[in-house]
Amino acid sequence: MQKYLKESAEKLSICLTEEQLEKFYNFYELLIETNKSLNLTAITEMHEVVLKHFIDSIAIIKYIDFSGKRIIDVGTGAGFPGIPLAILVPDAKFLLMDSLQKRITFIENVLEKCLIKNVDTVHARAEDIGQNAEYREKYDYCLSRAVAPLPTLLELCTPFVRVGGSFVSYKSELLEEELKKSKRALEVLHCKIEEQYHYSIPDSDFYRVLAVFKKEAKLQKKYPRQAGKPKREPL
Repeated sequence: MQKYLKESAEKLSICLTEEQLEKFYNFYELLIETNKSLNLTAITEMHEVVLKHFIDSIAIIKYIDFSGKRIIDVGTGAGFPGIPLAILVPDAKFLLMDSLQKRITFIENVLEKCLIKNVDTVHARAEDIGQNAEYREKYDYCLSRAVAPLPTLLELCTPFVRVGGSFVSYKSELLEEELKKSKRALEVLHCKIEEQYHYSIPDSDFYRVLAVFKKEAKLQKKYPRQAGKPKREPL
């Protein structure tokens, strides 16, 4: 696994140290073992875990420098992209957020076993802690690989971003179609699309677009709306 991960990362000009590879291996072992009882991911074959979870998570560092930044990963699931990025950028500070306690418990076990020191966790819904002053507009970057329509993700994620910071959504080739449906959300949430980074994951047909949205002003207090509403009634 380590050899395949190292070679795959090098195809993206990302060099992983032996210490980092060891952390990824331990993470992989815990993911596969825990998944037998908790159903954390449908992707379990080694090559697919490496490409679709690990490489997909870290490819972003080719485009964005997270060094010294505060980052929140919304809807992190089994820890993606937050844990792989935390392994690569130890001087950044990450908060991994998910609405299911079983996932947070798994992540905390990974952090302990893999000796990852730059990650905190929170069990919560984005609609709730997005209104909490401890988290609201406190982060340089908000990341999300969660599968949800862009207008919904914008409302859930931009409340965490400081003015001048960015929300980065891991999307597919359908981004342009989603952007057309997001015009009102972008206007109401004071965001604009700043960059689009297109790339393919090595040795696969997996195509990725990173959509970077810059936050230009503070949000109205009513956003995010109460739990469930951003999904049921997207802006």
